[in-house]
Amino acid sequence: LMFFNSLNELKNCRMVPSKANFALLELKTKTSSDVFTELIYHHGVYVRDCSDKIGLNGEFIRVASRTFEENLTILQALKQVIG
Repeated sequence: LMFFNSLNELKNCRMVPSKANFALLELKTKTSSDVFTELIYHHGVYVRDCSDKIGLNGEFIRVASRTFEENLTILQALKQVIG
């Protein structure tokens, strides 16, 4: 719950509600491929670039909830990359 609440507080994106163990984030200022690249190469964090998903118009990434420690790493990386 803390993970999803923290994702919802990120600037420059909007979290789409989900009942699964992942969150769909709509990016407002960067492309999904740019965010994916920055996260994987500079932070070692994998997210799903959803630019090829049918029915999604805009820039979206999917972020999975992991262990507490991994979630902290993911949040820190997202804050640096998207704000």
